[in-house]
Amino acid sequence: MRTFPKVLVFYLLLVTAAFAQDDGIWSKRIEDDARREPFTLTARKPNYVLVTDMEQPNQAPFEFAGPDFKLHNEELKYQLSLQTKMADDLFGGNGDLWFGYTQVSWWQKLNSAVSSPFRETNYEPELYFSWLTSYDLAGFRLRAVNVGFVHQSNGREDPLSRSWNRVFADFQVVRGDFALTFKPWVRIKESAAEDDNPDIRNYLGTYELRVLYNWRGHVFSFMGRNLLDGEGRYNAELSWSFPIKNRLRGLVQWYKGYGESLIDYNFNMNRIGVGVLLTDWL
Repeated sequence: MRTFPKVLVFYLLLVTAAFAQDDGIWSKRIEDDARREPFTLTARKPNYVLVTDMEQPNQAPFEFAGPDFKLHNEELKYQLSLQTKMADDLFGGNGDLWFGYTQVSWWQKLNSAVSSPFRETNYEPELYFSWLTSYDLAGFRLRAVNVGFVHQSNGREDPLSRSWNRVFADFQVVRGDFALTFKPWVRIKESAAEDDNPDIRNYLGTYELRVLYNWRGHVFSFMGRNLLDGEGRYNAELSWSFPIKNRLRGLVQWYKGYGESLIDYNFNMNRIGVGVLLTDWL
């Protein structure tokens, strides 16, 4: 357990212990998505803007730009994430085809000395099938299973180019105000000549675990990847979102570990961010 900070273990156990007894808000969200008409645009993941501060920026990928190119610790981070159903009830009244798109950018807005560049932007289109289920698992309910293909890249040229392709499954378990998703994947191999990051699996692992808990409109989230890696190359994110006014929400997000972005996939990041959330997981 030495590779996984005790504070994250405590947080995970605390949230897991706090769930209610019946299907609730998370099950409703999954069911609402399944009932949507094709080509209705909705949020895939949270949409937000954060002002962030990192302990140390990853300067190494930009050494080619010369000694005067210095990154700031402060930058803006924002995420845009959308999805739409492409086809409905494909397998005997169940099974929908979805397209999703997520874009995350890290912007050195205050770094006027180097023309305030976008340090990194990751593009993530995905195509997947989704089935509603109702299997009971020791008091929990497996409410949906997704299977699909995802591409992620940063759209840059060498030496900054990063990308990978995966096939994945996504198991969504709910109980009351508690939700858990387990998303294992397999990387699609590329030729050595085209692979920008052949060791990315060592840092981002083979799965993503996410725990969500809704308490009186406050949503607490934990995300973990590669948690049991023997060399401590875990990826972990804690977040807390809370109501401000109407649909506008506040967001506090802490990221610790590798893989926050593709350019930082092999860099150990420690970052805190505060901002506003336009759409949440709900």
